[in-house]
Amino acid sequence: MIRKILFLFVIAALFVSCNNTQNTSADKENTDQEVNAELVTLAIVDFDNQAGNYVGKEVQISGLVNHTCKHGGKRMFIIDEETEQTVKIEAGENIPSFDAELEGSIVSVTGIINELIIDEAYLIEWEAEIKEEMLNAPEEEAELAEGEEEGEHAEGEHAEGEHEHAGGGMGEAADMGEHISGLEKIENFRKEIKESGKDHLSFYSIECISFEVIPEATEN
Repeated sequence: MIRKILFLFVIAALFVSCNNTQNTSADKENTDQEVNAELVTLAIVDFDNQAGNYVGKEVQISGLVNHTCKHGGKRMFIIDEETEQTVKIEAGENIPSFDAELEGSIVSVTGIINELIIDEAYLIEWEAEIKEEMLNAPEEEAELAEGEEEGEHAEGEHAEGEHEHAGGGMGEAADMGEHISGLEKIENFRKEIKESGKDHLSFYSIECISFEVIPEATEN
């Protein structure tokens, strides 16, 4: 009798163990499906309209690389060939740089959408920086001349894309350039903000987590 009871107990234990294994596998499969479902795929032509819904979230996007930054390779731009709309891709922590050889390739990018907000406070700060540079310009020119006399190569330290404009769906970095040009850009931004009926402008880019080059289709 005792043997029979033990036998039934072992059978019941095996049944429970198998059932738990099946449930664990099913739960893992459901979790994987949920993760995949959360990865949104965007088209370049829809990026400006939809990016605001996914700020801080991971997305996937594909396009033709039409430009890579020559200074450090920290950004590249992908384009939709039909509409010529572009999206700016910035190198993330795991991406040392974008090689110039990527230009002309089709890439699939996975990354996080970032938002650059340009409002009056941003423009006031930018304007103050330009005016300060204008005041310090004579001193900087003197230092440059002195460096050249000593045979040194002096180059102004201006971070490319410190103030960026990705407007008009083009995603192009706006370099301040000359001081007057920078002030004109600020006024243009103010006009755009006024015409938009909002208190700010939003420009979006993608911080790249990973990317892969899509091979060209070969004809049979």
